[in-house]
Amino acid sequence: MTSHRHQDSATIFKSALQVYANRAEVCKLLTGSRRLDQLIDGIEPSRFYLFFGPKDDNVSDRLLYHLIVEAITTSTSQVIYMLCGDYRRDRTTFDSELLLDLFETSGLNVEDGLNRIHIIGVFSEAQLMNAPNLVAEVVEKTGNVRLLVIQQISKLFYGENSIGFEEKTEFTGAVSKLKEICTINGISLVASCEAKKRRSLQPEPMGGSYLRHVTNVIVYLRTLSGCDISAQLVKHFDKERTGKRVKLNVEEGNELGRVTKDSMRGRLQESMKHLRSGFREALKDDCMQEAFDQIWEDWNHEQGAMIYAQVVSALDLLNLTGVLANRRELEELKHRVLILENKDEGEGLASRR
Repeated sequence: MTSHRHQDSATIFKSALQVYANRAEVCKLLTGSRRLDQLIDGIEPSRFYLFFGPKDDNVSDRLLYHLIVEAITTSTSQVIYMLCGDYRRDRTTFDSELLLDLFETSGLNVEDGLNRIHIIGVFSEAQLMNAPNLVAEVVEKTGNVRLLVIQQISKLFYGENSIGFEEKTEFTGAVSKLKEICTINGISLVASCEAKKRRSLQPEPMGGSYLRHVTNVIVYLRTLSGCDISAQLVKHFDKERTGKRVKLNVEEGNELGRVTKDSMRGRLQESMKHLRSGFREALKDDCMQEAFDQIWEDWNHEQGAMIYAQVVSALDLLNLTGVLANRRELEELKHRVLILENKDEGEGLASRR
């Protein structure tokens, strides 16, 4: 009887050595920053990570987009992205330009990448309370979700513009259910939020004591001068509190991945600016300069289409748009010529009669 009980306990309980051995075999999701990965030891499955920072400093949100692309770049897994916030009140938005730019940098096929990202919009407290049901539905349907990211997880209940129709306990219940789903299915849960107004030297995330308790890892991120970011480890399940200065300079190898890379729109506009100040002024023919100005208008008008194109070079996109503009002008001229020819033929027939 004693040996049987001993055998049961051996199968239920694991030694610390076994736990660490199992963790070493787990495939972790990297942030793209060597120093940040050293700080938190990567993103593990079934763990809850919270990145937060000062209001109007969106580095924590941008990190989520990098993790999304990283998750679908290294495997055939899928990602659930949840956006929390009322656009009319606090301007919380989905940054499609940044996501597409990261696709381009990673060499991902845009259509394939977008098909593996499931977006859930949560715009009220009641919708956040129902969000765990939606997440569970996607997880059951796909069976291959690797990452759940939640942008501004606490804003609807704790933000400055929150309405307050529901009790704070509803927020606690929703977060608890989301973590339970991720824990059971081996999904990494990563969220962002704003920092509370400082009452002490230690920064705290906005979301009440339960949010601080339920998370496994908490990191405070804030932008410093230039491209530097201060990453401060507030909580970790097996590490002491510490901090690192994360370099965003690519040459130093400590970059925060591609989350700080200029967007495609920015590079297009920069190329347009250089072409206007340099190339246009060097054109000797006035008609050529006028033609450039017309193409410039087309570029401005079609920037939205160009950032969605799967073309690496910004100059290629500008050239393609110019070619299309020329083709449009040619078609219009052909149409006018046909009208004039038909008119001449009609007048010729009338004179003969």
